[in-house]
Amino acid sequence: MEHDFDSGDGIIKLFYKPSEKLGEKKNETEDDAEYKSVKELCDSASEAFEEENFEKAVALWVEAAERGDAHAEYCLGVCCDRGLGVEHSASVAAEWYARSADKGYAQAQYNYAVCFECGSGVEEDINQAFYWCQKAAEQGYVFAEHRLGLYYKGSEGLPFAESKAAYWFTLAAKQDFVPSLYMLGECYFEGFGKDVDKREALRLYAEAADKGFAPAYFRLGECYAKGDGVEKDMALAVEHYEKSAKDGYAPAKFALGTLYDEGVEVKRDYAEAVRLFREAAEDGFAAAQNAYGWCFVVGKVVKRDPYEAVRWFQRAAKQGYMRAQYNLAMCYEEGRGIIQDTEKAFMWHMKAAEQGDDRAQLHVGWSYQVGNGVKADGAKAYEWLKKSADNGNAQAQSDLGFCYLRGVGVKKNKAEAFKCFVESANRGNSMSMYNMGCCYRHGDGVKKDAAKAMEWYEKASELGETDAMLSLGRMYECGEGVKKDLQKAAQWYRKAQEKGAEGAEYLLSRKKFANLTSDK
Repeated sequence: MEHDFDSGDGIIKLFYKPSEKLGEKKNETEDDAEYKSVKELCDSASEAFEEENFEKAVALWVEAAERGDAHAEYCLGVCCDRGLGVEHSASVAAEWYARSADKGYAQAQYNYAVCFECGSGVEEDINQAFYWCQKAAEQGYVFAEHRLGLYYKGSEGLPFAESKAAYWFTLAAKQDFVPSLYMLGECYFEGFGKDVDKREALRLYAEAADKGFAPAYFRLGECYAKGDGVEKDMALAVEHYEKSAKDGYAPAKFALGTLYDEGVEVKRDYAEAVRLFREAAEDGFAAAQNAYGWCFVVGKVVKRDPYEAVRWFQRAAKQGYMRAQYNLAMCYEEGRGIIQDTEKAFMWHMKAAEQGDDRAQLHVGWSYQVGNGVKADGAKAYEWLKKSADNGNAQAQSDLGFCYLRGVGVKKNKAEAFKCFVESANRGNSMSMYNMGCCYRHGDGVKKDAAKAMEWYEKASELGETDAMLSLGRMYECGEGVKKDLQKAAQWYRKAQEKGAEGAEYLLSRKKFANLTSDK
């Protein structure tokens, strides 16, 4: 949600109206003379403001405000907030907005609501933000109607929040407020306060897009890309993304950059992809900051630079972007682009894990398992490994099996351990394939079966698992469930040695293998 105050046309003559109803006449009295004087002060202040003579404008508005004029008080709030003609002060700005808002001035009520929403000059208080925004919205002030709709859309727990959000967006849309046309489309698309009607949603998106609203172009692009509510058409998706990106909308730049990066519907162009990632990243879009940071990790178009990668990961991570939090955690964990710090690594892994990143959940589990950056805790290790496994992480499923096998944070249960290894192996995890071989070899959680043990060791070996290669070598060397064959044993030990397995060189150096130096 944007937090901009309304400080545009409202500060000039456009919103200034006399306290009395237009068309009413009153007797020429001293009060009437004073009223005219206040109006003249405000008009003169507006002219000075337009001429960028801000100090003069402030002086005139102060004089009008001293006579209780709500418009002048509002304008002084804007000047204090922006530091125009007076020293910047959010707290003084809030005081001026409050004085004007108490008199029923809608623009001031709106800005005062934003003060409470953002904690600008006052203590943050969403209830007060709701109160003052509704005051302004009830007067038909379109900015407040739209913002009140956003408040309700972000507060689904409130009674009738969905219908109230749709109600206020509808009122603002009737005033042809383009962002509300778009948000009303979102309500129809999501079934938020409206029955799901994607055709109506697309109509509203198109109407907003035709009026130059970049997010609407982007949303239409998403619909065409996914075939959501409309027939899938990547060419039209690209067209809408390009229109939105041309208008400077960061999410569209990122989406378009991703298409160029992957070569989807456009010719793969890494240079163009990185350019778009950079622009969107500089605009503050977290997903693009993470993607741009990754370019520095792998050297995509730009020179590899771990330090620069960390800078971009930090920016995205601080915005709560899950993938960047994980990437930043790995930088801290491995000391890439930043001084190694296991505690900070754990902190960022935890932030990503709490958002559901299965990789981060795995690392949190590992950290608790071995006490890396946090005090070792078997129960918590099991808890986070299980969360990661439940999210489909094959390595976590394998490690969960280890917990059951060794009783780490959970009661020993070899049968349950074997089940975990099976699930993980079926997802292609080589370590679990090796563990399944061990289970069949030793009868852990399953009936002993040397043939199946060798079958799973071979599958793990094909994926480069050196422990499986060594185990096969041992079984052939000892004739364990298979005919003794030193030549085959040597072959497996040699494969493990080539993969860098510790101990393989020693096994081959023994006297029995002295004459078996090469494959036959």
